[in-house]
Amino acid sequence: MGLPEGSLVTTLALYNRHAARGADPVFGKNPAFLRPLVSAPFGAIDCSAAACTYATFTLGGLHTLASGEVLTPDGNPVPGLFAAGRTSSGIGASGYCSGISLADGTYFGRLAGRSAASA
Repeated sequence: MGLPEGSLVTTLALYNRHAARGADPVFGKNPAFLRPLVSAPFGAIDCSAAACTYATFTLGGLHTLASGEVLTPDGNPVPGLFAAGRTSSGIGASGYCSGISLADGTYFGRLAGRSAASA
């Protein structure tokens, strides 16, 4: 990705050190959602236009209920697995419309979050 050697390790260490204290001085993330990232291995994906315009762009693939529960190929809910947004639906219009993606992700993400919280 052209990053200096050790930069991802340094970034993760900085985030974890501050998350453990309940602060995010770089992005100002709400302390209620800060958690140190401790499950390795970690990876990085170069999402620049030159590297992979759509390689990390998901459109559908997961069959879900409106509540966000992910279904098996047999149509049964997978316990504890929820999804929303473009991972659980295709393009909502003729061509790609990012505003629609934001609305779908927000609305159905909230439904999936409520379902997950009540599960």
